[in-house]
Amino acid sequence: MKRNLAKLILITLTIYSCGNLKNSPKVSGNDYKDIRMKDMDTSDYLIRIPQNEYELGEPFGFINSNNDTIIPVGKYYGTLTDTLKTFAVIFDANNEIIGVNKQGQVLFEIFKYDNGPDYLAEGYFRVLRNGKIGYANKNGEVKIKCQFDCAYPFENGKAKVSKDCIEVEEFEYSRWESENWYFIDKEGKVVE
Repeated sequence: MKRNLAKLILITLTIYSCGNLKNSPKVSGNDYKDIRMKDMDTSDYLIRIPQNEYELGEPFGFINSNNDTIIPVGKYYGTLTDTLKTFAVIFDANNEIIGVNKQGQVLFEIFKYDNGPDYLAEGYFRVLRNGKIGYANKNGEVKIKCQFDCAYPFENGKAKVSKDCIEVEEFEYSRWESENWYFIDKEGKVVE
């Protein structure tokens, strides 16, 4: 009884924080798990092991819904991903941040921003291949090939990029300089 009451309180708080209660569906504690499973097909997800209390640097791996090990424990150094649907954010042995697919194969290096992975801006984040910057979407699909020496996040539908720039150190930070900046759209086409 206490468990169902706790679930009902959690559901009520979640619905309240997400919008107007008048327009929200009526949900009871017993229905909660069924509703989530109906809304999500998790059969092709991989789950990180250990599942709870994971800290960066601890051994981890990924298993499928049949408990088969897909990415073995110890293959990579650390992860920021607990459920792998399309790609996972992983730290390799060199402390590089990489994206890996469900077979554990490296897709790309993720551009570092403020000591962590680049953030999603307007549906894209920056990735690296062979030292060049490109853009991937939230599913880990590279949408604009890695071809830029410098590239900023998307803002108002365009990103500032250059194929000819240098990094200038300023105290503990650095910045990019170029005589050849231009803007691209989300298809990689040059825009004004």
